[in-house]
Amino acid sequence: MIKLNGHDLSIGEAWQIAALQVPCELAAEAHLPIQRSRQLVESLAAEPRAIYGINTGFGPLSGFRVSNEDLAQHQVNLLHHLTVGQGVLFSVAETRAIMLTRANALARGYSGIRGELIELLLAALNRGVLPEIPSEGSVGASGDLVPLAHMAGLLVGSGYASLNGERLPATEALQRVGLTPVVLQCKEGLALVNGTSVMTALAALAAHEADRLLRWMELLTACLFQALDGEPEVLCQQAQKARGFRGQSLVALRISNSLHTHPDFARRIDEHQWGSPPKPVDGGAEIQDPYSLRCTPQILGAFQEAQWHVEQVITRELNASTDNPLIFPDTGMVIHCGNFYGQQIAMVSDYMRMGLIKLALLADRQIERLVNWRYSRGLPPLLAAGAPGLNTGFGGAQLLATSLAAEARLLGTPASIQTISTNANNQDVVSMGCIAAKMTRTALPLLWKLVAIEALALAQAADARGCDKVLGGDYRKLYDLVRGCSPTLTGDRPLAADIAAVTALLQTEAAQAQCLAPKNDHEAD
Repeated sequence: MIKLNGHDLSIGEAWQIAALQVPCELAAEAHLPIQRSRQLVESLAAEPRAIYGINTGFGPLSGFRVSNEDLAQHQVNLLHHLTVGQGVLFSVAETRAIMLTRANALARGYSGIRGELIELLLAALNRGVLPEIPSEGSVGASGDLVPLAHMAGLLVGSGYASLNGERLPATEALQRVGLTPVVLQCKEGLALVNGTSVMTALAALAAHEADRLLRWMELLTACLFQALDGEPEVLCQQAQKARGFRGQSLVALRISNSLHTHPDFARRIDEHQWGSPPKPVDGGAEIQDPYSLRCTPQILGAFQEAQWHVEQVITRELNASTDNPLIFPDTGMVIHCGNFYGQQIAMVSDYMRMGLIKLALLADRQIERLVNWRYSRGLPPLLAAGAPGLNTGFGGAQLLATSLAAEARLLGTPASIQTISTNANNQDVVSMGCIAAKMTRTALPLLWKLVAIEALALAQAADARGCDKVLGGDYRKLYDLVRGCSPTLTGDRPLAADIAAVTALLQTEAAQAQCLAPKNDHEAD
């Protein structure tokens, strides 16, 4: 059971709750701040002063007062007018992450919402009652208003929800698990919808997957060194530290550690005579590997450096108060501000996506090195088994890889600069953070397929070379994993099912535990 207090939720914990369906609950220390914040809202609502979202209209209508007898309906109307979302629904994991992220933000005790609403949101999450949240509608300015309105509709019994895959009216879905919709009071509708929780949830899930993809790319690169007899000199820590980037040094070390599970490469690495052995002088003899091998510490290391920054920003936003106004019971203050503005998440989502696209292009080039017999150092043309020409091996798989890489490149336009004024010019500059996070989520499946194709190609290369010659311990783990669901290509056959199976397999916790070393970001310090 993961405890939520609004201050220390990690990306890893968010993944566990959203994707692995680990239960969560409010931490004991969260109850008092929530209660005190609500008490201040109720006392202020009884006063004649105007407080945005409590007794005024929303957005450009903030100059209009709402009567005391209409305060509850005012909050419901907020949900009604924002329930306009369109497009495909967010996935189960994404929906769970959205519910979790909003609950954790409200748990901080600066939003003025009753604790029972947060408890209801978490109870629905834990019991598998998930609101239908369309993916289109947010500009990421006053938070993710439209998708969060669909989420909040569940709590008041509006709209539809899923329970164990069955689509039900929200009220019925809650009742089936022993829960009852609530009646919103002043400020509560606004607190539920006015935050960056959708974009932050999507970015957190993307960051977790991006980290896993980086680790797979490191392993695949180590296997590629073995399949092509690459020169491990380029991984030398002396060279990495001369550049000075910790991420580059760490990536080089992880690839080197993986290579070290192969006896011949272990010997070459341990002898550590970089630059000492003479290079061949024969005409046409290559003395350096192509960039898709030689520059992998620089390419993947830059992505690691970026990810450290991305994860820092996302973690901070996971534990931030992002609605307006904010309630401070210690000082009795209500502060109107713009914490709902999603620029930080918008920018790091774009940043992360640029890095993922670069990884996709690297994977595409590494696949080319395996299938192109002009550069593969003796591997069969297109990794075909049997007679070349009669068999075309991975020719079709490379076409798919090229298509995926091209599609990834088309996602390179940053969303964080695409502001369009809206809301009667009240929201006159917006973040488009949700769109940025969605675009990054869109890039991930493309890269998973590319990684799967490269893993299949490396397994086929091992068979072509002779497993005893090229397989180090880590390469053997990858080979066994792939061969567990995709047999050796002995002649042409359809590979669509193999690619889909390996793509799904690489994303599992079991496969990652089997093949990837435990994460240690301080290993190269």
